[in-house]
Amino acid sequence: MSSTPIKSCKKYLLTYKDSSNNLHQLGIYARDAYDCLMLARDFNSYVHDHPNAVTRIQQKV
Repeated sequence: MSSTPIKSCKKYLLTYKDSSNNLHQLGIYARDAYDCLMLARDFNSYVHDHPNAVTRIQQKV
């Protein structure tokens, strides 16, 4: 992944459910929603192993 200056990134809130049906949220700076998902997969083992557990990716204003 190329290094992108933080000023060109936006903040996203990624929400996912674990196997116990509990909601978890991650705040991630990314270029777009797809980049947010890829970063979440890199840094969160549950999201990496269960990509269909992601319920929402929302850009924060």
